[in-house]
Amino acid sequence: MEPEIVHPIEPTVELPKKKNLVLKIITRISLGVVGIAVVLLVFAGIVYSMVQGSIRAITVRVNNLQKIGGAASEVTKSQNLKAFKELATKVQAEVTGIDLELKKLVWTKNIPVAGNYYKDGEAGIAAANAVIDAGIIAIDGITPYADVIGLKGLATTGDGAKTAADRISFIVETLDKLKPQLTQIGEKLAIAKSNIDKIDPTRYPLEYKGIQIRSQISTGINLLDQASALVNDAKPMLEAAPYLLGKDKPRKYLLLFQNEAELRPTGGFLTGYAVIEVNKGKITTVQSDDIYKLDEKFPKRIPAPDPIRKYHPNVPYWYLRDQNLSPDFRSSMDTFMKNYALTDSPKVDGVIAVTTKVLVDLLKVTGKIGVPGFGNFSAEDDPRCNCPSAFYELQLLAGSEEPVVWDSVSGKIVKAPVNYGNRKMFLGPVMYSVLANVMAQPKSKFPELFNAILSTISEKQAMMYFYDEKTQMAVEAFNMAGRVRKIPENEDYLMVVDTNFSGGKTNIWIRYEASQNIEVSPDGTVTKTLTLNYTNPQEGSVKIESGRRLNGLFRDWVRVYVPKGSELIESKGFETGEASGEDLGKTVFEGFFTLAPLNVKSITLKYKLPFKIKSPYKILVQKQGGAKDFIYKTKINGKNLPEFILNKDTENAFVY
Repeated sequence: MEPEIVHPIEPTVELPKKKNLVLKIITRISLGVVGIAVVLLVFAGIVYSMVQGSIRAITVRVNNLQKIGGAASEVTKSQNLKAFKELATKVQAEVTGIDLELKKLVWTKNIPVAGNYYKDGEAGIAAANAVIDAGIIAIDGITPYADVIGLKGLATTGDGAKTAADRISFIVETLDKLKPQLTQIGEKLAIAKSNIDKIDPTRYPLEYKGIQIRSQISTGINLLDQASALVNDAKPMLEAAPYLLGKDKPRKYLLLFQNEAELRPTGGFLTGYAVIEVNKGKITTVQSDDIYKLDEKFPKRIPAPDPIRKYHPNVPYWYLRDQNLSPDFRSSMDTFMKNYALTDSPKVDGVIAVTTKVLVDLLKVTGKIGVPGFGNFSAEDDPRCNCPSAFYELQLLAGSEEPVVWDSVSGKIVKAPVNYGNRKMFLGPVMYSVLANVMAQPKSKFPELFNAILSTISEKQAMMYFYDEKTQMAVEAFNMAGRVRKIPENEDYLMVVDTNFSGGKTNIWIRYEASQNIEVSPDGTVTKTLTLNYTNPQEGSVKIESGRRLNGLFRDWVRVYVPKGSELIESKGFETGEASGEDLGKTVFEGFFTLAPLNVKSITLKYKLPFKIKSPYKILVQKQGGAKDFIYKTKINGKNLPEFILNKDTENAFVY
């Protein structure tokens, strides 16, 4: 038997070797990382030394642009076209300098991350150059009209003593010459827009050293988009201007006076009317009268719609004076003008509605004016009402505003105020006197008048409606038609519409402040809480000399228009009539409340949007016609965003 072979156990030496190998690997990786870091630092140093000169030069240019921007406000005040052109030339020089320095960094274009910023810079330069070109074309286009609109510094129409009527005639005859320049401006802005849209604001920090970076980029993109749209919208308006001004033949318009102190959906209570004729820019009054006199001619007795029956006491019928219940001016006028045609009144080509504020704003420019047989009117504050003197004088002339009551069978008047039939015949003469004074203003006043007219349009204190569809489309495109606008998908919308059914003039003092608290969940779901705080700071004792009170209990039917499909979660503050429905392609939350003098009322609506949103949060907030300028505050996910004054339809793109 052979002896058993016993294999000796070898010493275990592999573990220490493996351990040493791991340590070696870790050590080598560490050294490699350190080596890479050193190389990167060296490379970064080289890159920094290569770019720091260009960055420093660009920074100097940017600072120069900021200084030029600071001087722009003074140039604007001076209304000097020559200074505007010199400013544009300076901006162009700085932008060209930045472009040259940026081109030195073209080698970074294909470097990850850095390349994106270089491309943004290229796009920004291209957009800036296009905007500057558009500005210079605009200045050259405006130059022949400098004298007309009160600008100075370049060639003018000649005689600085020409009346406003002469200047309007000049505009009527030469407007066609502006079309080529407007087309060129539109093309330049389209180039700017296509470039600026390439920039992604989310690539940039929210802020840097206290400066809001991302929101400024978003705001700039939004403003350029609006400017591009404005120029495109101006083209049809320019084509419609000869028609509006009666270049080919006289046009007749129904001028509706809306009293915004008794706010109604389109701007105010329809207090009076006039028929005017425009012939080659010159205006004459055909007739004017009280709205109640027009109602007397209206042969129908239409039962009052639900809101009037519920909230407007002792008004059983839908009179002409109440037929502006839709906040969409065209929708209201479609109804009103169909019934106006039944009153055997003069045929007209369209409607121009103006509020009392238009009169006050014009008086701020012209100063006090006298109207033969009716006294003096001015825009100065009147201590008797803490309101413009012209407003108080108009209320004195109007006297009592007790309702006119007709017999439902015979159609005859059963009850009427003592001064019925003569109450508002003064409106035509007053407006005529104001227009005559406007037309007689010296050249130095034209910048103020021009700005006042533009403000009344943007603030929706003046709105238009025409039977000619091409002209109607033109004023709609230029946002002069008081339309409730459509919105793109997945963009928010808000419009607050107040209807004063108290019969008093409380809106001269009523104010509200809106607060939007927006919660956006990680998946983009949006829940909003809208709070409206109404205040009447005026004592109820305010009254005119006849004894009629101007301030009293505010009875408000309020509607809040939001994106269609929005879901109301909770509401607080309404006294009655709380409801949800649809109107004008929007979801509407509505209700009714009252507010006494020297009191405050709060309305809160919590609702969910029907779509999901991502940053930037885009929202269109529309202003009700005739409404005051109100403060809007916004908070998104707990962050307070810049508040804004709603003095016109406002588009915002909030970065959060």
